[in-house]
Amino acid sequence: MKIFSNPDTFSDSNIVLTIGMFDGVHLGHAKLLDHVINQAKNLGGKSALISFWPHPRMVLNKDPEGLRFITTLDEKIKIISEYGIDYLILLPFNNELANYTAEHFIRDILIKKIRMTHLVVGYNHRFGKDRVADYDTYLDISKRLGFGLSRVEAVYKNKKAISSTRIRNLLNIGKIEEAKIMLGYDFSIYGTVKGGDKLGRKLGYPTANITPNENYKLIPSIGVYACVINVMGKRYGGMLNIGVRPTVTALNQITIEVHILDFNQDIYSEEIEVVFISKIRDEKKFDGMESLILQLNADEIQIRKVLQPLGF
Repeated sequence: MKIFSNPDTFSDSNIVLTIGMFDGVHLGHAKLLDHVINQAKNLGGKSALISFWPHPRMVLNKDPEGLRFITTLDEKIKIISEYGIDYLILLPFNNELANYTAEHFIRDILIKKIRMTHLVVGYNHRFGKDRVADYDTYLDISKRLGFGLSRVEAVYKNKKAISSTRIRNLLNIGKIEEAKIMLGYDFSIYGTVKGGDKLGRKLGYPTANITPNENYKLIPSIGVYACVINVMGKRYGGMLNIGVRPTVTALNQITIEVHILDFNQDIYSEEIEVVFISKIRDEKKFDGMESLILQLNADEIQIRKVLQPLGF
């Protein structure tokens, strides 16, 4: 997969493409990408996906502080590349682009610069300043501008269409398994291990404190999770806590701490991947350290049972 950020440098032709943010690159997106690839083969052309960076909400100042992504840009690029798309075009979103109507964008960018011959849209596809969402409007534009058009219907789970919003909502309440079903893969976060106050060591559960690599990465709800850790080229089971540690410090900010099972190496400054498997319980305040340690012991037993089928 070749990546472009400037449509003026794009030099291929007979392009079948789709457009979107593709946050999470979930099973609904997978169906759309498969259609693009197959349509390109049928037409003897090349497949492409157009996305935007930075996110339009950042540029248009629409609650950028509340914006959280299922996948970072690097994660999204990696997943998309695995589908076999020929080109990923990451258009820099700015105020000029924000003022393009759908027809203006199709004519001046997709046709004149990318040389698109066929556009694939999703069931709820909309883009452009006018936020065109009606398929009949796209059909009318395609007839006037002379390009092919097809629509891909939604993928459903539990009688509801899979969407990035739905997956974000599930992660925000800790429903990891349900989110995985819609993503088609395990949700994870990447970060760097930082030094902490070593309180976990005193409790018998030394932890690695993780700072996510991307500020806009979505962090699931506060609680205790069974997870898999990828660090220094190896995989381990882990007990993850996301929260404010109310029993011991009552922090003003949320921390991400993981106790890696059967592991005792120094990994400060190492990059680490935390793969979420299941939420075990909510975070809560205990009467004292003894009660907390008893709960940690119970958490470990439960988490090992959850991870046993995975080989941990």
